[in-house]
Amino acid sequence: MSMSEDIDFSCPPEGSLFDPVASPRGMRLALVFGNESPTGRCPFYNIQCIHCDIGAGEGVSFTPEMNRGRLEFLKQHYKDVLPKIGHLVIYNYGSTLNDKEFSRETRHNILEFVAGLRSVKRISFDSREHFVTADRIGEMLEDLRAGQSLSITLGFETQSEEVRIGHLKKSITRDEVDAVFRALAGHDRRTAVEMNVLFQPPGITGNEAIAEVVATIEYGIEMMQKHDVLVDFNFHPYYPSIKGTKAFPDHPRAMMEHAIRSLFM
Repeated sequence: MSMSEDIDFSCPPEGSLFDPVASPRGMRLALVFGNESPTGRCPFYNIQCIHCDIGAGEGVSFTPEMNRGRLEFLKQHYKDVLPKIGHLVIYNYGSTLNDKEFSRETRHNILEFVAGLRSVKRISFDSREHFVTADRIGEMLEDLRAGQSLSITLGFETQSEEVRIGHLKKSITRDEVDAVFRALAGHDRRTAVEMNVLFQPPGITGNEAIAEVVATIEYGIEMMQKHDVLVDFNFHPYYPSIKGTKAFPDHPRAMMEHAIRSLFM
């Protein structure tokens, strides 16, 4: 028997079974599905993104059928919570808009389910920039109710290309970010970007880190105004991951007092 036949993967690992949290857009709940790539991993794992260990996945290549089972489990597990959720976030340890990691069938099953949740006003899909196209966004919006919006969680991290590309090894350019916004534009404000912002990434500390966060958020606002696509920011203080510790062993964990100062600014 294969590993997927021996183990029930309908239930996410304990660390990926999240509780709902309060957010500016109502109660927010993150749902984690399996990665459907041949390796079960994010294609960029061990190639890019030195600060991220998540791309290792769950140790098996998921199929659409396995993710259908995961969806059924999540429906039951959160049956008392879902009627109160205003914002759902979908993860798969990689890019949920990449057909090779998350099939159209799987996305459709999730969107069809979400369309029936009257309390949900927004659903977010985590993805690398390459896979965010106007056709794909239009296709996904068709599965949702008219009053629901779709957002893309984009791991931009920092506006500094020296840090983002040089230190974090995350090959995402400003031109590619601009293309994401263009793909999301023109849908009567039913689309948005949730831009991840990494506070105190490797190579930056103290006041420099505070100034970098301010510059990154200003860049996001600039993109919002340019394309008329709403931007929210996910603020993440840096913590040493396994990969990050190997690459930058002397870079410290982010100081909370500096993080709070940056948010006030």
